Amino acid sequence: MDKSCKFNYLFNVTLCAIAIILAVTPANALPEQNINSVVKWAKTRPQLPTLRYNSEAHGYEGTKGKLYFYADVTSENGTVTKEGITMSGDSSLKFTTKNAKAVKLLQNIYNFNIANDFQKSRYITKVGRDQFYRGQKFAYIAAEVRDGSALQIIPLNKLQEFIDNAKYCQTNQCDI
Repeated sequence: MDKSCKFNYLFNVTLCAIAIILAVTPANALPEQNINSVVKWAKTRPQLPTLRYNSEAHGYEGTKGKLYFYADVTSENGTVTKEGITMSGDSSLKFTTKNAKAVKLLQNIYNFNIANDFQKSRYITKVGRDQFYRGQKFAYIAAEVRDGSALQIIPLNKLQEFIDNAKYCQTNQCDI
């Protein structure tokens, strides 16, 4: 085989391998992705509700049973800035790194990597009801809410910004 044939062969094999990996790898909708990808992804997750745009909340949201899911966006067709899950009516599910039921829910909604990232994340601080965690891929904000437990997934590079904002809102009027 001459060099150009070998190159074409290797290029085509590599391209096919990448296509197979992308086809087999499950889609994950996470912060900093386009909202259209998140809405399509949510339709493939049986645990998640159909997401609808809410202009007052500046994001997409939906409720299915005891689960409420939302994705905040920069605009109706923009980039996801954070995502949140709230489970109500189940006192055994608390979004903590040690709660197996919460970790399993994250695994079912996202995948093992995200659940593992949350489970192994490091506690950073607590501001009001919010507990901040730093993972390897994302940062997390857990809180006990009325009749439930909530978790937000935020970009890792925005963790300090979210902490500073929470501290500011402790002493100032904030529009949440």
